[in-house]
Amino acid sequence: MRRVSCLQACVRKWLRGTALAMGVLASGLVPAVSQAASEINWYVFPLPPLYIPEGPGKGEGIVDLALQRHLIPNLPGYQHKFINVPLKRLELMLRDEANACALGLFKNAEREKTMVFSTPFFAQIPPGAMIPRAQIAQLRPYLVAGDKLNFSKLLEDEVLTVGVQSGRSYGAAIDELLATYKGKKNIFLNSAPNAAKSLFQMNALGRVNLILGYPYEANFLNNRDSADFVDLKFYPLQEQPAFLSGYAACSKGPFGEQVIEQINAVLARRDILEAIAAYYEGWLPEDAHPLARQVFGLAFPAKPRTKK
Repeated sequence: MRRVSCLQACVRKWLRGTALAMGVLASGLVPAVSQAASEINWYVFPLPPLYIPEGPGKGEGIVDLALQRHLIPNLPGYQHKFINVPLKRLELMLRDEANACALGLFKNAEREKTMVFSTPFFAQIPPGAMIPRAQIAQLRPYLVAGDKLNFSKLLEDEVLTVGVQSGRSYGAAIDELLATYKGKKNIFLNSAPNAAKSLFQMNALGRVNLILGYPYEANFLNNRDSADFVDLKFYPLQEQPAFLSGYAACSKGPFGEQVIEQINAVLARRDILEAIAAYYEGWLPEDAHPLARQVFGLAFPAKPRTKK
């Protein structure tokens, strides 16, 4: 009888525990925690050819390939969800969601308040100014040694109108200049969903004189919509550094720090960095290839081999 009573007591205790566990499961608490701990929300934004969300070359952008071929296969412990978001909302999502990440961001002091950054995953020629070749003479008063553009002088003079994408970072030095001259009549901010394409169209129509951007952007858009765009020349800006580094960023917090630590382990492999650099070079005009290789060498110097 004692054995039966003991067995009955154990069964009752097990049933109470099971009922409690089922109640917790029914409340949705356990799945929510489990899902949040294992899923990364990758926020992607329309910025060809870094991300190509539609049309020719869809999914074949520089960052598209870096994510799909290198980062995600080397982060097998997570479910990966892709969410398209306008560029101007990107920082808001990384601030508000504990499991949000993005690839292809610049690092600055303001972003570091709410995001944790990886080591660099690629280096690029900094943004410059693009202007139709037929209008190059307008830039002569602002050109300095090395055919670089004195951007601060151009903004101060308010003679030529510059097309800028709202919410986009052009590197710390240029971001600071744009903030200093904010509200000037010669800075046109474009917040359209595909602001890059919109600015090129405005330039072709003569509504803006020059566009801030990268050499690969003109190459991409001219290849895709050559009937709509004029031949453009790229000018580096005097205020820019030799190169700019792109990073992965996640929301600041334990989850984000854990993901970034694992991303850093992936980016420690030189073969992966070289593969991403090749994607980048593939979108550049041929005359920019030597500079791109120089930039890679400066950003990721080869470690000397130790003698045996």
